[in-house]
Amino acid sequence: MKKYHLAGVLGAALCVTLSACSTTRTATTPNQLAQKTVNYECHAPGQRSVNLEVQYTFQGSDPVTAQIIYDDQAIALTRTTDSKVNMVGNTFAGNGYTWTTGQFTVVNAAQVDGDMLTRADTTASGGAPVNTIIARNCKVKG
Repeated sequence: MKKYHLAGVLGAALCVTLSACSTTRTATTPNQLAQKTVNYECHAPGQRSVNLEVQYTFQGSDPVTAQIIYDDQAIALTRTTDSKVNMVGNTFAGNGYTWTTGQFTVVNAAQVDGDMLTRADTTASGGAPVNTIIARNCKVKG
């Protein structure tokens, strides 16, 4: 009779161990990297439609980079962490381009629209760069 009792205890312990191993973590750890791709339909000067594909990299739940596919080129941008810039949204900059969006995390990135993609262009007179709007009013597709 003791053999059956011991087998039952070992069986229960095995079940608890296996169930603990099979659970998945839904919370993102602060250093874990994740990527999400979001497609946007935007307007450009002259009201023509522009499609952007943006692949975001997240560290924990915060976005850290954005790679934008626009006009058959990839534009690599890093999130600007200046507190004034990110008060109402996210700003990514690099290589003369700036991409702004509403605030999002890894959880809701595919539901938040983009604001504007601009490019810093030099003027004919060689003065200070002028920001040219590439795309604006970007709505999430899908």
